[in-house]
Amino acid sequence: MALFATDAAAQFVWPAGYASTPGNAVMNAPFTSQPGHPYNRTRCTVVMDPSSLPFPIGTALTSISLRRDSIYAGQAYGSHSGALVVRIGRAAAVPAQTNDVRFQRLWEDLPATVFLSNTQTPFVLPAAPAPGTAPAPFNVTIPFTQPFTWNGGPLAIEFDWSPLAGSTRWRVDAFATSVRNGSSATLGLGCVGSNGFAPTHFALPETTMPGATLTFRMEGAPALGGAAVHLLGLGNANYQGIPLPFDLGTIGAPPGCQLRVDFLLSSTALVVPTALFGRATIGIPIPATTAAVGVALYSQWLIPDFALPVAFPFTVSDAQVVTLGQVANPPLPPRARTIWRYGSNGINESGQTVVEEYGPVIRFN
Repeated sequence: MALFATDAAAQFVWPAGYASTPGNAVMNAPFTSQPGHPYNRTRCTVVMDPSSLPFPIGTALTSISLRRDSIYAGQAYGSHSGALVVRIGRAAAVPAQTNDVRFQRLWEDLPATVFLSNTQTPFVLPAAPAPGTAPAPFNVTIPFTQPFTWNGGPLAIEFDWSPLAGSTRWRVDAFATSVRNGSSATLGLGCVGSNGFAPTHFALPETTMPGATLTFRMEGAPALGGAAVHLLGLGNANYQGIPLPFDLGTIGAPPGCQLRVDFLLSSTALVVPTALFGRATIGIPIPATTAAVGVALYSQWLIPDFALPVAFPFTVSDAQVVTLGQVANPPLPPRARTIWRYGSNGINESGQTVVEEYGPVIRFN
């Protein structure tokens, strides 16, 4: 979305649509310096997908502006001063393929240093009053010492911030992919096998929604290969009239191995040996329908263990209940990937990131 100021300089807000709409997230970096680190320096790099940029190839950029968040509607931020370095250039990969979080490896070419301040001429971060629910103004403006022309490809911006003294907290307006995951909880423990482990399992959080392939991963099985049986159902009160939990020891399994799931679906999965135990994974496609939102699914594994001196040589994993979340969004490439590090020492180092799309709302001039 292109806007025009009184001096006729083009203004572009990224991502499109956020010029007058607050973001749904906050970003502590790039102007937060967390206490408790040996250094008070913060590095923050944002990688942007070229298809999401609101200006055409060949656009000369002369400044960027940020605004405070609207999530903390009743909180004001004080003014801070510090050394700020801003670098901009072509990233080595688009956000969806940015997996190496070492700062120096994020760039395809040497980035341009477009802003540089130090302790003698510090950058002044303005005070920001409590915004209420309306978007705050773009009052953190960083003028470039020289224009930067975008010639295509993924764009990256690095903010390198060191307050003059102590720590700072100044949250920037940001956007993030909304979390639509469901939730899970443990209903009861499994039983110990011949290897001394009680098998456990979990559902991958990003798959606990209609429209995704609900994925369960089990660990702790005897490392003998073979196949394990995954049980999935809609209840845990009784199985074909038998109250649950049911002690499988009564039919020849090790005493205390409890069946806890009224299963409707059973599937087999290969047990892959590791150094300590076996691991198995199963995926169950969930239809992308709103009727599945909030449905509780009950999960447990039945695992062969032929080293047990019993008539029915099987152990069981713990039992889990998964409550499905919202219908999964269609998979789209992320517009942004953000990498940051508190307590930076400026040497070749790695930052932190999250899987989801996440980035600050930026105005380009």
